[in-house]
Amino acid sequence: MSASTAEVLVTYESWRAFAAHWGLIFFGAIFLCVVIYAYWPSRQQQFEQDARIIFREDDDDV
Repeated sequence: MSASTAEVLVTYESWRAFAAHWGLIFFGAIFLCVVIYAYWPSRQQQFEQDARIIFREDDDDV
């Protein structure tokens, strides 16, 4: 293996490790934001109304 090839491998491994770590942190933060949004107390009423949409009786049925 030449010095140039070793340098490319080190660079690749560095970028791969960077992407793996920061990608995990980034998507973990997005997941936490979605969970916080879903369980935020002021959203409860809207989510309950949305959950009952399929049980609503519409007068448009023919």
